[in-house]
Amino acid sequence: METWNKDNIVQANKKLEGAELKGLDLAGVDLKNANLISANLVSANLSGSDLSGAKIFTAKGMRANLSNTNLSGASLLKANFSRANFNESNLNDADLMGANLLEANLRKAYLIRAKLVEACLTGVNLEGADLSEAILTGRYQREGYFSRGANLNNAKLAGAKFNNADVSGAEMAETDCTDVDFSNANLSETSFKNACLRSASFVKAKLGDADFRGADLTDSNFSGAELIEAKFQGVDLRKVKNISSEELELAFIDSKTQIPDYIVVNWTSEDTYECRMRP
Repeated sequence: METWNKDNIVQANKKLEGAELKGLDLAGVDLKNANLISANLVSANLSGSDLSGAKIFTAKGMRANLSNTNLSGASLLKANFSRANFNESNLNDADLMGANLLEANLRKAYLIRAKLVEACLTGVNLEGADLSEAILTGRYQREGYFSRGANLNNAKLAGAKFNNADVSGAEMAETDCTDVDFSNANLSETSFKNACLRSASFVKAKLGDADFRGADLTDSNFSGAELIEAKFQGVDLRKVKNISSEELELAFIDSKTQIPDYIVVNWTSEDTYECRMRP
């Protein structure tokens, strides 16, 4: 088995399929378009490296340091990077389908147009990350079947950008979504149960059948959002901004839902109601 270091990795012409790179210091190495399929990158230091376009699928990279690394267009299909550090890395257009990112640090990372279908995102830190146009949906078809929505339960998403992203069917129970930008995103059937959504933007978002029960929606903005069959039973909406009476009428509320002062609800029966804007 070859012993790898910075020098002979460069000499290998980036052909590193199955290479044992565990714990190596590879900071700043040029591995653009490299073949790292099934490589062992556990605890390796790849900070500041160029891995753009690299093939890293099925690789093991648990606890690896990939901070400030260029992974744009890279394929990490079914790779295991649990608890890895991607702080401020560029993952634009990367394929992370089926990747294990359990408790990974993606703070301030760029994931524009990234594919995260079936990725394990439990406990991931995405504070300040940009996931504009990313695909996390449970409806992305691959290999003849439809996959599940992303699991973001208990994730840290404060300040992240999901504008124009497809996050439908995702699980975000008890997730910190403070100041997250969900504008124009597809969030249909997404669960926000007991999530913190303070100052979140849902401007023109698709929220059909989304579940907000138990969520904190203080200062969130629902201007132009679609709310067909969204679940707001028992939710405090008094400090929600720009929610329309027409859309709220299409959602599910109950006698415990606290309505904003600018909307009047007239109950016609125990479970039917009409909403209108207060004059």
